[in-house]
Amino acid sequence: IIRIYYFPYQIPVTLDALEYLIYAIVTSKTGYFPQDWAMPTNGWPSFLSVFFALFNPDSFFDYIYIQRSLTIAISILTIIPMYLLGRRFFERPYAMLCTLLFTLEPRLIINSLSGIAEPLFILLGTTTLFFFLSNNSKSIYVSFTIAACFSIIRYEGLLIFLPLSIIFFL
Repeated sequence: IIRIYYFPYQIPVTLDALEYLIYAIVTSKTGYFPQDWAMPTNGWPSFLSVFFALFNPDSFFDYIYIQRSLTIAISILTIIPMYLLGRRFFERPYAMLCTLLFTLEPRLIINSLSGIAEPLFILLGTTTLFFFLSNNSKSIYVSFTIAACFSIIRYEGLLIFLPLSIIFFL
């Protein structure tokens, strides 16, 4: 409710969010990745372009609404793996408190409203940690798969492979 209440209607995206938006629009309209575009990771704009192709917006602000709505939905979806991760370490009331503090953190709310890649990055990061901390070996393999997607969204995600690999082999 807080995220929807503060949804910035009639305000365009800026900086990185604008670059992601334009890249996703070009990808959805042409059907392929732009060749001469210097973007370190194109996971988030590729994800966006799928939704742009599905909804086929009419105006520039419709693209922005889709982008921001997706970041809000992903940010809200992050509550689930955050709670499950908290349950691995704490009892139920403390895990719920941990999730509540995470959900109401103001900077994360601002990130979810700006249309950038961080909400998906955080979702994949918490999901990776949740599956990796499992006792099931198949879940650990799933965590490496999610970590691969994690690194496609932002290249900082590559930094999780070394610690996960070391802990896995130990």
